[in-house]
Amino acid sequence: MHDEVKELLSAYVDEELNRDERTKIEEHSKTCNECWKELQELNELKELLSSVYHGAEPDEWRIEQAVLNQIQAESSPDRLLSWKWIIATGFSALVIISIVWIMIPVIYKSIHVGMTLTSISFSLLHSAFAVAGGLPNLLEVILVLTLIILFASGWSVRRLLGTKTTG
Repeated sequence: MHDEVKELLSAYVDEELNRDERTKIEEHSKTCNECWKELQELNELKELLSSVYHGAEPDEWRIEQAVLNQIQAESSPDRLLSWKWIIATGFSALVIISIVWIMIPVIYKSIHVGMTLTSISFSLLHSAFAVAGGLPNLLEVILVLTLIILFASGWSVRRLLGTKTTG
């Protein structure tokens, strides 16, 4: 129990404990001289740090308040709707619209050229497949013609050999 209370003393001084834990520490420190002494030292240290902190900064130099004031000034709705913001936004929109308006013919021509190139590519691809698909038929025709030529050549040679020549 002593070690458990000793671990909670700092939280007790900083008022971070619930009622049951606070009561437990208060009861234990009445009977434990070591915990009572440490509790007194922590309270003194807290008071000393608090007095040094508040004495070190004049009221107008409070860091927390300065940060909060800056955050509030930055997130103010008046700042977002200032006339400078409205003029800058309107000018930016005007520039963007002007650029798009000027670029419409270029964009149109680019799209037209792209579509034409795509159409040509598909036509070439279709032609390549048609030629590739016709290759087996072309080979058959060549084979048949070769056989006809061989047959005609053989017949011609036989006929020539069969004729008598006088000499």
